Amino acid sequence: MPERDGPAGPAGHGLRHTIQPRVVDAVTAVAIAALGLASGLGARAQHERMPLAALPVLVAMGLVLYPRRRFPAAVLGAVAALVAALVVMGATLGGSFLAVLCACYSAAVYGSRRLVIVVVTGAVAAILLIGIPQALGHSGAVARTVPVPTILAAAGAALFGLLIKSQFSARNSQLEVMAERAEWATEQRAQEARRATLAERLRIARELHDIVAHHVSVIVIQSQGAQRMVDRDPDRSRQAMADVERTARTALEEMRRLLGLLRAPDTGDGADSTGSASGGDAGERQPLQGLADIAALASGMTAAGLPVTVRTTGEPRPVPEDVGLTVYRIAQEALTNVLKHAGPAQAQVSLHYGDELEITVTDDGRGASAALSSTAAPGAGRGTMGMRERISMLGGQFTAGPRPGGGYCVRATVPDPYLPQPESELT
Repeated sequence: MPERDGPAGPAGHGLRHTIQPRVVDAVTAVAIAALGLASGLGARAQHERMPLAALPVLVAMGLVLYPRRRFPAAVLGAVAALVAALVVMGATLGGSFLAVLCACYSAAVYGSRRLVIVVVTGAVAAILLIGIPQALGHSGAVARTVPVPTILAAAGAALFGLLIKSQFSARNSQLEVMAERAEWATEQRAQEARRATLAERLRIARELHDIVAHHVSVIVIQSQGAQRMVDRDPDRSRQAMADVERTARTALEEMRRLLGLLRAPDTGDGADSTGSASGGDAGERQPLQGLADIAALASGMTAAGLPVTVRTTGEPRPVPEDVGLTVYRIAQEALTNVLKHAGPAQAQVSLHYGDELEITVTDDGRGASAALSSTAAPGAGRGTMGMRERISMLGGQFTAGPRPGGGYCVRATVPDPYLPQPESELT
């Protein structure tokens, strides 16, 4: 509604919210009534056709404009009736111009769709049937019987009001579209934040599982061996307990590193309990594991009682940090499963550098295949699920299952887009 739009800026907004529409309507109605009365008195003073009974009609034409926002059709009808009364009295219609303009404008702006159609149709008809003939000089008879200026003024006011209404409707529609877009963008950001949070929780869960499951399994097996050898071979028992201590310290360091990576970057200068205990940032203190750490992993598993050999084929080359960590975790989880389930066995870790990076972990035991095939499908465990999720995030392929000749096989491949090309291919 045009009346609601005040001047731009804070002052305009304050004025618009301070003055109520009812006050504006009342002032407008009284002002038009006063101007109509003044016009009528002026016409009488100049000895124009203005009966005394027409003065209250001019005042009434202004006052009936007060409810024009809520009842535009009724106000338009009342003003038309009062104009007809002035015509019947033979009074001049100069004093009714403002009331007619305001009523027609309000009907076009605040009226229903049906009222707008009627007003616009009447305005167009008045211009075509009255305005054009008058402009061509063929309206002598019409001008004597019909208040042509008043009708044309009403038609112009109605069309002007329709134009204003269409502009404000377009603006409101645009604002609604912008609001919907802003709401949609906000919802998208919220969904992205939720997805990022969920992905981070899954990553943390996988890291915790890999760290805790591997090291705790090694500690349990080493402790069991130490207990069996404490009487027969005290030296080997002490060595086993030293391995337990070393494995526990490694697990503690990895947990500290993971917690250090989870710290917010603006929590301070690292003078908390974690940082002070280790002497610096956890990420700088111990980098993420990668392909170079698989040999050390194999040595640790061999010390825990599972002989592991590592075989590399193809042309080794550096890989991104996330790829290296994923391959390391797969080797760690697969060897941990062999240690827990395969019984007396040997394992082999094979790395192949080609168009894809492929890691294969095999063993010649039977515990893993028997345990998985007897109760659930291969890959049903949490560790296997974590390995599958890690490879899936890189767009690779993962398989795990019993080998035909006994034992178990875990194979994963990382596709070419995640790997840098050898220098020979780049040149």
